[in-house]
Amino acid sequence: MNIIQKKSPNFWAGRKGYRPEGVVIHIMDGTLVGTDSWFANPASLVSSHYGIGRTGEVHQYVKEEDTAWHAGRVDAAVWKLIKPNINPNLYTVGIEHEGKPDDVWTDAMKQSSAELIRDICQRWQIPIDRNHIVGHFEIFSKKPNCPASNKKIIDELVALAGGQQTSHPSQVEEGVRKIEEGLAQIKNSLK
Repeated sequence: MNIIQKKSPNFWAGRKGYRPEGVVIHIMDGTLVGTDSWFANPASLVSSHYGIGRTGEVHQYVKEEDTAWHAGRVDAAVWKLIKPNINPNLYTVGIEHEGKPDDVWTDAMKQSSAELIRDICQRWQIPIDRNHIVGHFEIFSKKPNCPASNKKIIDELVALAGGQQTSHPSQVEEGVRKIEEGLAQIKNSLK
């Protein structure tokens, strides 16, 4: 996956002893270029780890080892893994998506998001399920349409990310298959 670096000054170095345990899905409520600019502005006091454009282009604003400022406010949280009195930014990775809450997400954006979610979850040993992949609205109820008016998009991303994990054989599995085919050919030639 090609990731374009777009550094934001809005983050805390490190995670104060925490590690990513969930991925928070957001909507930019605008464009990827506009979000790049907003996250680069120190006065905005906001950031996310990643942003994904409608074309599937992925930008990284903050390293995963550091704390981006994307989900720090908590209001009537329904996320099952919320830690009382602990800022969710410290234990989540945030992904912004280009568009508005009522927009239909492009296949390219969904595929890039699913691949990124899968990669993040593999790096941090986060299960790919609805308990660990959540919408911003599940942490901050005053953003009821973040990431979308249609909440099924989160289920779709989880299914795509989980499906990609097993739908393509790994390099190891492919190597084992080729070795087995080679051994079978050698065995047949010895008969």
